[in-house]
Amino acid sequence: MNIGVLTSLLYFETKEVQGRDKIIFGGAERYLYELCKLLQEDGHDVTVFQSLNQNTDTGWINVNKHVAKNFRGIPVVCLSNTDRQWQMSTNPYMNMVYNEIATNMDLSIFFVTFLCYPYTPVNSISISHGVYWDSTHHFVATARPKEKEEWLRRNLVGFTEPDVCVAVDSNVRKAVAALSPGAEKRIQIIYNFVDTKKFTPKEKDWEGINVLFPRRLTAIRGCNEFIKASQQYREYRYISVGQATADSMNESAKEYGNERGNIEFLHKEMDGMEEVYQSADIAVVPTVACEGLSLSLLEAMSCGLPVITTPVGGLGDAIIPGYNALLYDPHHGGLGELIHYMAQDEDMRKRFGERNRQIATECFDIEIWKERWRQLIKGFGG
Repeated sequence: MNIGVLTSLLYFETKEVQGRDKIIFGGAERYLYELCKLLQEDGHDVTVFQSLNQNTDTGWINVNKHVAKNFRGIPVVCLSNTDRQWQMSTNPYMNMVYNEIATNMDLSIFFVTFLCYPYTPVNSISISHGVYWDSTHHFVATARPKEKEEWLRRNLVGFTEPDVCVAVDSNVRKAVAALSPGAEKRIQIIYNFVDTKKFTPKEKDWEGINVLFPRRLTAIRGCNEFIKASQQYREYRYISVGQATADSMNESAKEYGNERGNIEFLHKEMDGMEEVYQSADIAVVPTVACEGLSLSLLEAMSCGLPVITTPVGGLGDAIIPGYNALLYDPHHGGLGELIHYMAQDEDMRKRFGERNRQIATECFDIEIWKERWRQLIKGFGG
């Protein structure tokens, strides 16, 4: 089949516009890559379409033609003049541009649900990577009643109009049903994944306690709480692996780490992340909002790490408090105290780690995810 995948941004910057290719790697980027490679392995022709970022240091520039890229063997088309067309979390113009192209597609996959508005063609799948509107910084938090009503109308399209909406966690279905009972009927849960043959435990060969934050360097992912914990309990080594959006923030973080001594800010692309988990004693996923079933959480679990996380979004699909992880409320602090508590209890860390490895291999292995997607694609004739 000829399959088109519409996403918002894979290439955050492109050489053709900003003078360099820049991708900010995270769970969504890994998911997109693994999905496209799976489809290619099964004989499908896949093309990814995204918005073209046309902002530069000297301002916005006009680009009249689409930009073609290739990410690890996956064709990517950056659609020109679509990056300034966002309205209430939707981009009607980019939707229109894509749908004109999609007339030649056997199947369309909308990589995020809000790109389905206003028109979703036949033979289409949307993907929900988690509830994205539960942040105090989201438009809905301060919108007027009529604006909220219009936002809901537009954004529910991504759950109700495609033939299937794939959700990476069970929280999405519950949240949509609460917003609009019955709108959840087309949601099919295909849990997020981890390659358990790649992300494996390793025998500890270092002294002290290494605490890992394998997330993007943003407040919504809990970086502020992680940094605060490093200030409170300086006897442990803290490792942050993930980028901020702005280069200046990445540089500031490195400088801060050099000054403090007990915290380090690193960057890894998709390859080599397993080595980072294998050099840690504790993983923290202190998400504040806008979370699905985190790939970082599953990767840490697969590497046999004990985890400290929050009851946000879809994280609860893999966590039983007190059995394989410790939970804390991000709105009331306490991450540092829980890190210290876990660091002082070696038996707990070992027990949680062994359970996490078992849960990851039996419930969230990537082969389970691949088979679920293959069965779904077969329903469209693939």
